[in-house]
Amino acid sequence: MSEERKTKTDVTAPASAALERIDRKDAFLQALHTFLTAHQGTEWAVAAVDIQHFKLYNELYGTEKGDALLETVANCLLGYSKQTGYPVGYFGNDDFFLCLPDEKAEQTAVLATLQACMNADRQDVTFFVVMGVCPVQANPGADAATLCNYAQIAGVTTDSGYLHRFEPTMLNELKEQQQLLGELEHALDNHEFCFFLQPKCNSITRAIVGMEALVRWNHPTRGCVPPAEFMPLLERTGLVTRLDQYIWESVCQTLQKWQESGSNLVPVSVNVSVQDILNLDVPQIFADLVEKYKLEPKLLLAEITETMVAEDTQMVENAIQGLHRKGFSVMMDDFGSGYSSLNMLKDTNVDAIKLDMKLIDMNQENRSKGVQIVESVVDMAHRLNLPIIAEGVETPEQVSMLQAADCLYSQGYYFFKPMPVENAEKLLADPTNQDYWDLRRDLMRRDRRVENPGTEKTALALQAYQIFTDNVLEISLLNLATGAYRVIKRDARLLDPDLEKEEDFVNYCDRMVNEKIVHEEDADLFLEQTDLEALRSVLYHATAPEFYRYRENVSGQYIWVTTEVLPCRGCCAQNPWATVLVRNDAQADQLSEELDFSYSHDTLTGLANRSRYEADLRELPNSGYESVVCTYIDVVGMHEVNEHLGHRSGDTLLCCLANAARKFFATSRVYRIGSDEFVIFTPNEPPYSVWSTADRMRAFLKEKDYAISVGIQQTTDLRHLDEAVAKAEAAMRQDRQAYYDHNGRARQLEGLNEKMERTLQEKRDAEHFLKVLAPKYKTVIVVDLQQDTVRPIIVPDYFQSVLDTCGGSFRAALTHYRDTLVAPEDRENFAKLFDFGLVRSTVFSSNLLEHRYRKTDGRSFCIRVTPYSRSGSHINEVLWIFADEDVE
Repeated sequence: MSEERKTKTDVTAPASAALERIDRKDAFLQALHTFLTAHQGTEWAVAAVDIQHFKLYNELYGTEKGDALLETVANCLLGYSKQTGYPVGYFGNDDFFLCLPDEKAEQTAVLATLQACMNADRQDVTFFVVMGVCPVQANPGADAATLCNYAQIAGVTTDSGYLHRFEPTMLNELKEQQQLLGELEHALDNHEFCFFLQPKCNSITRAIVGMEALVRWNHPTRGCVPPAEFMPLLERTGLVTRLDQYIWESVCQTLQKWQESGSNLVPVSVNVSVQDILNLDVPQIFADLVEKYKLEPKLLLAEITETMVAEDTQMVENAIQGLHRKGFSVMMDDFGSGYSSLNMLKDTNVDAIKLDMKLIDMNQENRSKGVQIVESVVDMAHRLNLPIIAEGVETPEQVSMLQAADCLYSQGYYFFKPMPVENAEKLLADPTNQDYWDLRRDLMRRDRRVENPGTEKTALALQAYQIFTDNVLEISLLNLATGAYRVIKRDARLLDPDLEKEEDFVNYCDRMVNEKIVHEEDADLFLEQTDLEALRSVLYHATAPEFYRYRENVSGQYIWVTTEVLPCRGCCAQNPWATVLVRNDAQADQLSEELDFSYSHDTLTGLANRSRYEADLRELPNSGYESVVCTYIDVVGMHEVNEHLGHRSGDTLLCCLANAARKFFATSRVYRIGSDEFVIFTPNEPPYSVWSTADRMRAFLKEKDYAISVGIQQTTDLRHLDEAVAKAEAAMRQDRQAYYDHNGRARQLEGLNEKMERTLQEKRDAEHFLKVLAPKYKTVIVVDLQQDTVRPIIVPDYFQSVLDTCGGSFRAALTHYRDTLVAPEDRENFAKLFDFGLVRSTVFSSNLLEHRYRKTDGRSFCIRVTPYSRSGSHINEVLWIFADEDVE
């Protein structure tokens, strides 16, 4: 290779005014033409150099830093040109060009050199160089300008990597993209886009806790076009911001329509892209939309992707904080999709996370490891008090696995596919979906306990603490005697770093005024209220806190805050400590509402609880109502449901009854005051009207095979409302007794007999089917490894007699089987089956345990063990099959 063809990597030169010295477009095109004419016969290429996301770089670090980065690239290319004699040029923006040999090794080395030059000056985020290469000899007849165009086309390809070679097919792809782009712009102008809704569910109760808006394109000739065909182009061109704003507003219009028509409401989440955050004030747009359509902010959720956070954590976190200040919640989408997920959670304050579908898409080889990863992620989310939703759930096995890992929320085709808005409205109109939809509140229904050394915190207590910490801007300790001021927690938006170091309370307050952190109109009152001597005189020997309000500058905007100074117990000159709390007044009402709701509502059904019921008993006499009808409801057979079908079925029954009560007694006050007892207060209604409503509710529940007993009592003396409740309860007990006396017990026994006969018939059918399917299956049983009990499916008489002799113990029966039927040389190996812990771990990691043995008569047989279920009440059970050796 000649000297001029050698790769040079030590391309350094003075950086001053490099952009002024490098050839601009016309000069470079002339130099390129001259160079290629003079060096015919050698294979050359023209390369286009582009800095990925250069506009983002300018946005993050300013144009001065951006210009410096361009100087670095220009200087690097000039150094390369000086050493090789190859022409280089600059066309403006971040577009550089050069001529170099058509050799991949040379091109890769130049690309690496350019990246190294950029990395030397990089900021917090790494930006990459992309090179598109057009071979000269492969494009005969193309002039210098055309070669440069082809190189640029290669550089903007969507293929992975940073070095791309021009192919003629790229021109066709580019033309198709341009045609598609024109269609997209036309579609945006003509409102051809709409959104489908996909529900998010509590996988146990099937309650819908929210929906996600997913964009669709109603093309006039192609029909419904999926997002994968047009979203990448919209994101590359920046048109995605127009589409997103259109979808956001369409969602708000739909929510307003539901709200005004009295339909069931669930929060709808919308996607927010990095382009949106770069180019729009997303928090303000969201705030304007909910104000325009008279919605509560909690009905509109933002979903951001983990990829967005990875690209610029601080920029996204600023947007999240802005959304929080406006009352909106934020979900992190695609969590675990390939970036540093744990770091994302540390640096961003999201309200919930959505587990990426790839994490639950497992095969037989990676299942064991995959399950452990999912369990770890879910456990971590619970420890952070973050609701977690698994998306892309498509199979019952995935649902079982997620439930076993305590991930209750799911979204995917197994539950619901994305559907038109009209279908979603019909779905929400079903009374069974009138459930407890607020995600954070729904989280409390599990009453999950987190154990710390020496303490237990329920999910309810954790939420109250989280609400408190989210709304408090500052917590500090104040020594009333010396003025020492120690900050425990302070929101980063409050002060500059210099003032944050101030530890003298008097100086701190003076600087708050002098540096205009406190609003000028509130300054005198602020200094008066925070006077240390005045605080001492009020708080020494006091038990109540001292309150004062003022406007404070938070992130460049004055907002009303309330400061509370709480004296310690026995506050005096010898014990002069007080706690200072600063909270955002705009969020104080929300804090009060959230805490009040948390402590006054039942965690399973979402109805008002006994505490709220007793408070209303005291308050209703002063309500001005002329009369109140008390309805007392009790579930018939609740004990039997819990005993025979499990508490999960009992919970489903209670939620169904609660939903029916909400539906039929929509304007009444409904309480769950006991395990299966409900009280309803209906003001200013005649008793016959309430009886009619109760009968409709009873008929509705009867269709679902649920029965209730009801008692009703009206009172006009609200001072003795509790007596009316007692009479309603007595009437309910009479109704229940009448149910049993007249036809209840007979009907119940008849139903049980029918179920038993049906069950026996199903068992006989299953046995017959198995015997026909696998005639050499000798014994098929379900074994509870925890209880050492057996549930027979196919059991020969001799094995049943062994079980009876052993008192139903499977371990004892297995021992007898070994000692009487297994060949002596196989008995030691057979004894491994007695280790139920080993059996369980083997079966649940590989799905199948299989061993072959010989009997005392010389015949061979095999034992196969598989899981019976991976979740629910059958989690400890396994299926054992004893079969002849040649059974397939």
